[in-house]
Amino acid sequence: MPDITTLAPLVGRWTETIDAPRHLDEPVKGEMTMEWLRDEKVLLQRSIAEDPIFPEGVSLVTAEEEKDTFTVHYFDSRGVARIYDMTLEGRVWKMWREATGPDDFDQRFEGALSEDGSTVEGAFHLTEDGEWIHDFDVTYTRRG
Repeated sequence: MPDITTLAPLVGRWTETIDAPRHLDEPVKGEMTMEWLRDEKVLLQRSIAEDPIFPEGVSLVTAEEEKDTFTVHYFDSRGVARIYDMTLEGRVWKMWREATGPDDFDQRFEGALSEDGSTVEGAFHLTEDGEWIHDFDVTYTRRG
């Protein structure tokens, strides 16, 4: 079971800038927070962007005994629920999932936490017709 306290560098309030040229002409601003629930056993992530093309989301991150990765339980304003695997090794934050049905897609995120912990530069990818494609970039900047 991974040690969930290793996720402490992600805890805080962040602004986000989403650059999604496949979807929009201009980058979109938003906010993301990560905070511990009582006793630092579950991490709560919330995100909201200024453009509704990106849904408001809530995730619960847990460490489960039978896994070497964290489990992310994701829910959003569209009514979508997904489960991801996640790691934070050094300054590399990864999250991924496999499709759960014929109309679904594989998805992955990889981000790099700056040495001073003030930013995360990352990108989301997904599969279309069995091929990985770049979906969008995101930059998180620590607010506090």
